[in-house]
Amino acid sequence: MIDMHVHSHWSDGDCSASQLVKMAWEKGLSGIILTDHDTFGGEDDGEEAAKAAGIFLDRGMEISCRQEDGRPLHLLAYGVPKEKREGLERFCEPFRRSRDEAVRQSALALEELGFPVTLEQVEAYAGPGGQLCKQYIMDVLIKVGLCHEMYGELYRSIFKKQSDGAPPLAPLQVKLADPFQALEAIRCSGGLAVLAHPGQYGNFQLLPQLVHHGLFGIEAYHPKHDAECTHRCLDLARQYGLAVTGGSDYHGRFGEGEQLGEWGIKTRPEWI
Repeated sequence: MIDMHVHSHWSDGDCSASQLVKMAWEKGLSGIILTDHDTFGGEDDGEEAAKAAGIFLDRGMEISCRQEDGRPLHLLAYGVPKEKREGLERFCEPFRRSRDEAVRQSALALEELGFPVTLEQVEAYAGPGGQLCKQYIMDVLIKVGLCHEMYGELYRSIFKKQSDGAPPLAPLQVKLADPFQALEAIRCSGGLAVLAHPGQYGNFQLLPQLVHHGLFGIEAYHPKHDAECTHRCLDLARQYGLAVTGGSDYHGRFGEGEQLGEWGIKTRPEWI
């Protein structure tokens, strides 16, 4: 099994690449692909561990986009040559900066409201790439006993619009990429673009346009996909001639219970 969708501490995961390689080896996986948000992470992080374990390790990227109707849409970039990765990093830099600032503002807003969280506490979580994420805020609140789960009622009240129409307490105002511009950036970097977990955000209607602009594949196997959604992805892959991928979307303790290697594909694609 190859898990093609894994996050490390270079974005919003809690494990290093070396730790993930060790976990993959213990689970009997033959390989993993790191797909951190809007970054390729550290080029040498985990390479020696992968060689020693005899495990395939590669780096992709998950680019966070937003459709015109406001829905999130994520694109996975695979197969980008090392010498061209800097260009895609530059394309994503504004979105990384925007996310960092949004998390800072949310932490400050909560502190002003009297929540037991400070900006210094949140920034102390930042991994080697220095990126921030909302999970750091929640982990601070969990550690002080204000809640017991990452994505429970408190999370929804802080970041999501309430069922009664009330606004979130500290919403994240993050600038995200245009999906078609992201597709072009991936193409210009020599990579292949895959639509990530389309069932999670309801991105199916945009698929024909994405294919027209060079989409290469679709992530069918994902923990947020039920059997019906997976079959729909497979049918669309056949209809449009798309490659099929899969992965666990593993984030460690910052995730929603997904397990490394829980989802993936059985053989390494020839295009990786």
